[in-house]
Amino acid sequence: MRLTLSDFEDDLAICETDERETITLPKSRLPRQATIGDRLDWTGRSIRILRDETNAQKKEITALMDDLFEE
Repeated sequence: MRLTLSDFEDDLAICETDERETITLPKSRLPRQATIGDRLDWTGRSIRILRDETNAQKKEITALMDDLFEE
């Protein structure tokens, strides 16, 4: 299952699925280097950061913001 890390609340990681469902996981289940906005692959037993998807998503968001706020 693919997730986007949305927020941290205390010892919990708030994630959103591609179907817009919210999933709360213990922060300790995530890779140590995980940050808000990272795309994750959760197989049930392990969670890994999808760097290529994370970078592509950040570029897309930056382009949308540039279009929205262009002078």
